[in-house]
Amino acid sequence: MAQYAIGDIQGCYKELINLIHKIEFNKNTDTLYLVGDLVNRGSESLEVLRWIYQHQDSIVTVLGNHDFYLLGRYAGVLEPDSQETIGEVINSADASKLIDYLRSRPFVYQNEQFIMTHAGVHPLMDINTLMELNNYAMRYLLSNNYKHFISLMFGNKPNIWSSDLDLEKQIKFLINSSTRMRFLNRSDLSLDYKFKGEIDNLSNKLIPWFKVQFNPSINKRIIFGHWAALGLYQDENVSALDSGCVWGRYLTALNIDSGEIIQVKYNKRK
Repeated sequence: MAQYAIGDIQGCYKELINLIHKIEFNKNTDTLYLVGDLVNRGSESLEVLRWIYQHQDSIVTVLGNHDFYLLGRYAGVLEPDSQETIGEVINSADASKLIDYLRSRPFVYQNEQFIMTHAGVHPLMDINTLMELNNYAMRYLLSNNYKHFISLMFGNKPNIWSSDLDLEKQIKFLINSSTRMRFLNRSDLSLDYKFKGEIDNLSNKLIPWFKVQFNPSINKRIIFGHWAALGLYQDENVSALDSGCVWGRYLTALNIDSGEIIQVKYNKRK
């Protein structure tokens, strides 16, 4: 029985299958933890979602910003992006069941060993608030009024956490921080959406979210993706697994129990 966390797939189905074979995944005994961004940018998002749906009993996944974008596009609350590659999913015969599967996924997952989100955990948030807001978001996504809920959740504000925010804004902050966060402004720990480069080129006004001291209740390893420029990165608190497969680099799996890293290289399409 093995447990593997896998970084951003983003429609790279061939690499996913190659990695599955390389780790000798057994759907009857093993568990895969996927950090989100299952779709978009790559050309095989539909195949990725179908494979995950078929093996869902052995898979735990959280929603990434591209997965949430797909929900918004399917709900008709977002205009198409010129670079999106999700049209095949939206127009597929089985789109409804695949979308319903994504609607049932959390933004934050935790067990005894780790916390998993797509982009990270804002350091001012405690675990109880984090999970409570996650549960609210899941409840709204599964409601009959989910399209309206999704329409309210896009946008950059609020970008500062406060327990004084109303519930809608707290949920929106949770979604933005758990799917889009990279850097924080040092002055007030607000979310910065502009800088996406490498840490070595960082302004002294910004700090990576995981370099700020967490709330004491966040006392487990955080597994995340989202940050291709950061690449594979691990320290005593976090494991970052987005190694830029869709950008021509690697798809990465972490054996959660042994710490082993397994990778497959992007296979350039003709």
